[in-house]
Amino acid sequence: MICKKCGVEFENGLLYCPKCGESIQLVPEYNVLEEELLSRVVEDKDKSKDDKFASGVYKSTSSTPKPENPNKNTKAEPLIFTKKIKTIIFIAVILIAILGSLMIIPYLGTHSYDSLMNNAVSAENDAQYAKALGLYEEAYGLQEDSFEAIYGLGRMYFRVKDYENAIIMLNKALEYDPDNQKIYTYLLSSYDAIGDSESIYNLASTVENPELEELISAYIMLPPSFSIEGGEYDKDLMIQLTCTGDYQIFYTINGKSPVTSGKLYSKPITLTEGTTVIKAVTQNKSGEYSDIVSQEYTITYPKLSMPVVSPTDGIYYEDTMITITVPEGCRAYYTWDGTNPAIGGIQYIEPFPVIQGSSVLSVVIIDENGNVSPMYRGNYIYQP
Repeated sequence: MICKKCGVEFENGLLYCPKCGESIQLVPEYNVLEEELLSRVVEDKDKSKDDKFASGVYKSTSSTPKPENPNKNTKAEPLIFTKKIKTIIFIAVILIAILGSLMIIPYLGTHSYDSLMNNAVSAENDAQYAKALGLYEEAYGLQEDSFEAIYGLGRMYFRVKDYENAIIMLNKALEYDPDNQKIYTYLLSSYDAIGDSESIYNLASTVENPELEELISAYIMLPPSFSIEGGEYDKDLMIQLTCTGDYQIFYTINGKSPVTSGKLYSKPITLTEGTTVIKAVTQNKSGEYSDIVSQEYTITYPKLSMPVVSPTDGIYYEDTMITITVPEGCRAYYTWDGTNPAIGGIQYIEPFPVIQGSSVLSVVIIDENGNVSPMYRGNYIYQP
């Protein structure tokens, strides 16, 4: 037989060319199916031959490499591998999501505002103040306008002796509940712990509740309080001085110090027209004095106008009633004989008739402070 590739002649029965190694195609008489099967056998043997040549037993003299089958599916395995990776990643994501939910849901449940506050109160009741502080802080971070969280922080800062932060939070708490005595107790104790008496005095100046004043008096000796604030008035005043605690009060109205020149207060101080400065101080049983406080009062009596009388003087031929306009808080007095009605005059209560004949009507107004108005005089003639 002759090799179709290199043309060498060789014996029958060989499967490969002894010179070039090319496979020999036998053409016996068999059907197409058998031919296809034989072709597959030859391809398998070619692969074995190639492996053999790769081992160095045989070297091909052909310089042209056998072209690869372009239809060969070289990407089948990577595609299957990518699909597996995607499946694994998908399963991993699902597992992570499930595990995350199992971890986050309990976390959110235990770190909600209500849960944090309940745990904080429980820790506070167990005297675990540092733990309670952390819980209140976390709750405050969720609701910064929560009075309970703010007040809780104030208490816990006080418990752990962080008085500066305690004062800040307790003052915030007072904005929500300005008459809460417990808040004042913590706040006053915080001021007292750092020796801030000035802030206690400032706090006392804003308090009008007697119970809170008594509470503050346990920390400092409060000065006296005035029943009437200083200012300008148009009538006489009665000023009362009071204090919280078992103290004595000393005062002056001449500008001197009540500590060195004060008079012991025992009854209301009467002020009349003019300007008066009252200085006052409290003294405890140990002889210690409070801060000195003072109020200035200026009293100016109103100027009374001449009384308004109706009808005015003149000649009348029939019965006529006289009416006097009396300002509020004042009294009117009159006479028919020309004398001063401020002294022994008749108090005006209701309209009165003009007397028969010729008479001089005199009228004055006197206010509650005893001030007397200018006098009205009118000549009335009644001829029936």
